[in-house]
Amino acid sequence: MKKKTAWSEVFNFFMVAVGACIAAFSIEEFLAPNKIFDGGIVGVSMLISSFTGFRLSILTWILNVPFLIFGWKKRGHMFVIRAIFAMTVFSVAVAFFENQPNITYESLLAVTFGGLILGVGVGLVLRYGGCLDGTEIVASILSPRIHVAVGRQILGFNVVLYLIIGFVFGWNQGLYSILTYVIVSVVMTRVEEGFDAQRGCLIFTHDDVQAIKDKIYKELGRTCTEWKTEGYIGGENRALYVVISHYEMRQLREIVAEFECFVTISDIDEIIGKNIKLTLL
Repeated sequence: MKKKTAWSEVFNFFMVAVGACIAAFSIEEFLAPNKIFDGGIVGVSMLISSFTGFRLSILTWILNVPFLIFGWKKRGHMFVIRAIFAMTVFSVAVAFFENQPNITYESLLAVTFGGLILGVGVGLVLRYGGCLDGTEIVASILSPRIHVAVGRQILGFNVVLYLIIGFVFGWNQGLYSILTYVIVSVVMTRVEEGFDAQRGCLIFTHDDVQAIKDKIYKELGRTCTEWKTEGYIGGENRALYVVISHYEMRQLREIVAEFECFVTISDIDEIIGKNIKLTLL
């Protein structure tokens, strides 16, 4: 299979930058001025900034550094390069919008439009391979080990964060922040094609089947079902079937790009029984 062209990668980085700028616009023009908090490391940064007065643009970068180092060791350099790029653009954009007039001080408007815009921005970043938040890096690495979906891990972290916000800033701000998170999640899933949704991937290949299976298992913690198939023109080949989350789609694309494969991907409405994902040793 052909490697991705340089122009394709440039386009991906461009779209990540667009998404990061949209997300920064939402944070600084709608949410932060109204003490409405995002989730994850960005939310923690907003919380610390509210107490210390430290610039949010710098905090978001500093707090994500340990997660980037962790991601470099576990996810590879290309993932971290895209994450660094996304976070850097986001921080620079936040610094720019810090000096712009705020659009509204009406909390309900801030929640509604801030959530919608932030969801679009985050969805674009994720769709094109970037990452704005260190919690997603850790969650995606832990997912094959602890058998807990990425979305659920992030949700658990944010529940604790919003409880803290409710105690510190009052329950109105806590509830507004939770409502924003719900809106962001819904919009993000539309843009990025599903919140922790599962995908069924059918891989046909004449290439080294064992190498493909080993790489999928090593990087995703997923096992494949294999059987012999025969094409009308191509003759005998092998088929692999694997179920993954949409967070892992980017990794699977990069894996199969290294081999001669034909891949079809389908949405899965429901899984009955266990979605087997073995722990990596």
